[in-house]
Amino acid sequence: MTNKNIRNSFIITAFFNTGIALVLTYMVLKTARIVDVFIISQFIGLSICAFVSSSRESLGEQGVFPATLVILVRLGLGILLGSLLSWAYMHHIRDMEIGFFLKDVFWSVLVFGVVFGVPIIYFFVSREQLQKSENRVREEKIKRLTLEKEAAMTSLRLLQAQIEPHFLFNTLANVISLFEVDTTKARQMLIHLNHYLRISLDRTRKEMITLDKELGLVRHYLDIFKIRMGDRLSFEIQDHTQGICVPFPPLIIQPLVENAIKYGIEPEIEGGTIFIECTIENQRLSIVVADTGKGIDPNLNQTGIGINNISQRLEAIYGNQAALTLKTNFPQGLTACIEVPI
Repeated sequence: MTNKNIRNSFIITAFFNTGIALVLTYMVLKTARIVDVFIISQFIGLSICAFVSSSRESLGEQGVFPATLVILVRLGLGILLGSLLSWAYMHHIRDMEIGFFLKDVFWSVLVFGVVFGVPIIYFFVSREQLQKSENRVREEKIKRLTLEKEAAMTSLRLLQAQIEPHFLFNTLANVISLFEVDTTKARQMLIHLNHYLRISLDRTRKEMITLDKELGLVRHYLDIFKIRMGDRLSFEIQDHTQGICVPFPPLIIQPLVENAIKYGIEPEIEGGTIFIECTIENQRLSIVVADTGKGIDPNLNQTGIGINNISQRLEAIYGNQAALTLKTNFPQGLTACIEVPI
């Protein structure tokens, strides 16, 4: 037990003792002095509390019978010490002899200690057991949250491992091809790839980054595809969060952009546009990723690994406070909307 718990136990016991003294004085011992009853009540109650408190840490580790035996022994010792202190007080104040105390007072004190001591002990032991149960539940919750965090980080790394290799290899292949026909574009693509990999490396070490970093990564990603696809791809990113540093999990927006390019823009001969908009309203962050590409084909599964991972990660991080919705973009294409609390 901590010093704070011990202090609280003595304070609560003192309140109990005061209530017991008032009950005894006005309902049982009507001829006794209230001061004497009050002081004797405090001596006995606090003595019992002191003895029982010293053994409460080990009670949960023992069986029912040993724990009960320990409590009874401690109760008896508490009553004995309280009785000796009570006699010392009565002898000093009332000149009470030990013989008279043992004959006429001690048995009343013993009955008082047992009758009122057992409920007090039950209260403290029950409270201690409840606190231990709450601590166990709290520890289990912390373990569960730790496991969920580790699972989320593992999912993030797996998702990154699924997305980046083919993107990296395709980009490097494009750089090699561009060096033969347009060294300026090849150099630009290498610069964007360098920035992308630098931000991506920092991102893998964190469960949460910031929205502006995620948007910066997406911008480099789109710049690379812009060089690859030329006029067939255009994009616009509007961040209306007014420079607020918004914590945001990595690899949430990029899979949506990848899907928009893969399933929406690339299949169209004339290509299309990707529009990203971020806004904050009523303490909620809204991110819209819209494209003017092919749109949803009901005969194909276009959710892919990325979309499923996004849904699972949003649920793991924000619970039911996050939402990911897909709908048709008017007049053509697909709109994905993410909403999370901030």
